[in-house]
Amino acid sequence: MNPQLRFQHVHADHLKEWFAETLAAYPELHSRPIYLRKVSMRYSTMRAQPVINWQFFRRALRHYRVDFSNHTEVTVHVKVRELPKEVVVGWFAHELGHIVDYLNRPWRGMIAFGLGYAFWSRYMREAERRADTIAVDHGFGSEIQATKRYLINHATLPRHYKKRLRKYYLSADEIDALIAAYEEEGEMPDIVEI
Repeated sequence: MNPQLRFQHVHADHLKEWFAETLAAYPELHSRPIYLRKVSMRYSTMRAQPVINWQFFRRALRHYRVDFSNHTEVTVHVKVRELPKEVVVGWFAHELGHIVDYLNRPWRGMIAFGLGYAFWSRYMREAERRADTIAVDHGFGSEIQATKRYLINHATLPRHYKKRLRKYYLSADEIDALIAAYEEEGEMPDIVEI
């Protein structure tokens, strides 16, 4: 296990194991302090962010965290600790894709990213699609696909949550196309905005 990996308020051993396994496929993150935390979140089920501390200002020293919640409207219907492994790993892979996307951003770039994500839906859409693409590039195509299918087809999820998934994230067909292109070309093609 990555010595830089830390858990906060995560009691389910299988989630710790699955996160460590997923993180192992991201060698560019192995030297980084990474936290998996269970916290109360109002609008998200899972999110990836840099830790705001003194290391935030130096890319080489920056810490990152992946937070997940059991206290949102969505998790009344979908409890992370009860999901199938493939779905949880796909979700973790997506969040780690965000962290890979953050690695080369200077602190000012991270602040601009946060503002863009919060205030412009197109910026948010591009960031979510990049995270999916990075996860597929790291070998998690089937897991990303399983996560999307589970969430879209889960009968009890609120309609607005499914609408948000369709608006901001890659569709199942786009993920299939990425996987096929990657297998054919050996490298990840760029996502073309339509």
